[in-house]
Amino acid sequence: MSGRSYYDAGASGYDRSFGTVSAEFIPTLLRVADLAAGQRVLDVATGTGIAAQAAAAMVGPSGHVVASDISAPILDQARARLGGLSNVSFANEDGERMSFPAGSFDTVLCSMGLMLFPDPARGLAEFRRVLRDSGRVAVSVNTTPDRSFVSRVSAAIGRRVPSKTAAAARFFSLGDASHLRDLLETAGFQRVETTTETRRFPFPSFDAYFQPIDEGAGNVALEYASLSQDVRHAVREDVRQELEGTGYAGGPIEVEVEILFAHGNK
Repeated sequence: MSGRSYYDAGASGYDRSFGTVSAEFIPTLLRVADLAAGQRVLDVATGTGIAAQAAAAMVGPSGHVVASDISAPILDQARARLGGLSNVSFANEDGERMSFPAGSFDTVLCSMGLMLFPDPARGLAEFRRVLRDSGRVAVSVNTTPDRSFVSRVSAAIGRRVPSKTAAAARFFSLGDASHLRDLLETAGFQRVETTTETRRFPFPSFDAYFQPIDEGAGNVALEYASLSQDVRHAVREDVRQELEGTGYAGGPIEVEVEILFAHGNK
């Protein structure tokens, strides 16, 4: 499956599989982005528009947010969420090859998307190109499989199916703070800083956590559904053991999620 087809296929299940968790980390992303009223903001890899919606509220009627994504189907979901906002517009764009003129934006955001770019360094160079002088970039990424929400399922798939190991690893490819900082600095950003935030999400049971995966909601769930029954069972039990621990079954669980943020100025 091509990269774009992968995102298109999972568009309808994004909010159920990860969107509600992703939303919990948006305030930190916007805080490190230092958004202010009147700014022009680009939200790259907007998904269903969660970060764009929060950014639009912060920049107000005198500002503007462009919500962009490489996937047309998922961008349609962002339109459904944000279409009534007068200070938001939409663009079907490849984050590594954007059509916007240089210096078009005060701020570029990328929430939980940069690690999935085929070439994150090229993406960051594009982010810098479309920023005005002294403009600001803010990105967020996964750290490690054992501190991820749904991507831990992808990591478990990679351990069971060697041909999928590389695809699973990309979810965590930027999770080292020093590496992410180096990428931003190499792209030309200055005063780069990183920070992490950890939250815990409770569920009444493992089955309640895994239900969206079982029902095919989102990209990782579709990858899981493509496996043989035996491998699906093994993956499910691997994730269960990670979250419940050995010898425990059936009770409430908490899923620990850690997100790495980085920001810098042009």
